[in-house]
Amino acid sequence: MLTKLTTLNVTNQDLQLVPLNARIFNNQIKRQKEGDIQAVPLPSAFLEVVNNAQYNRLLNGVSESDIVFRIYLTHWFTDAQDGTFDQDLLIFDLRDSIIALLSNYRPTACGNLCLTAEGQDYNHGDVYVYVLEFTTGFIDSKGSPYDVGRTDFINSVPPTVFDLEISN
Repeated sequence: MLTKLTTLNVTNQDLQLVPLNARIFNNQIKRQKEGDIQAVPLPSAFLEVVNNAQYNRLLNGVSESDIVFRIYLTHWFTDAQDGTFDQDLLIFDLRDSIIALLSNYRPTACGNLCLTAEGQDYNHGDVYVYVLEFTTGFIDSKGSPYDVGRTDFINSVPPTVFDLEISN
């Protein structure tokens, strides 16, 4: 998912076209406000994987579960000098680009992503945070002896070397 998010080019604070800064969510904006970490590049997308750990066993150690990818879009914008002071309308362009990028995308071992929730930031300071949630089905084959990473079961083809002579 992070790799997919970085394929989106965005305009940064220096008005340069750069790949979207995408990282695993670790409450970066709150920690930045508190001075616990240095400033993060904006705009950014922080990815939180929400797994309720309610798996359904399918067959041969393979399990299935719904999984939610929550994306925190962050953007800094103060004034376009067109009467929209303190209204970050550009965040909606970023939102639209993320939805276009991820709708029907299939992460590894998952089905197609589907936008299932979103939320605006109604009480923001300089940094605006917009949340998008995409839901999909996840297939976990790590418990199966047939998983490609396992070595306790090996598919093999029996040797079939033989010579055949046909005489009349």
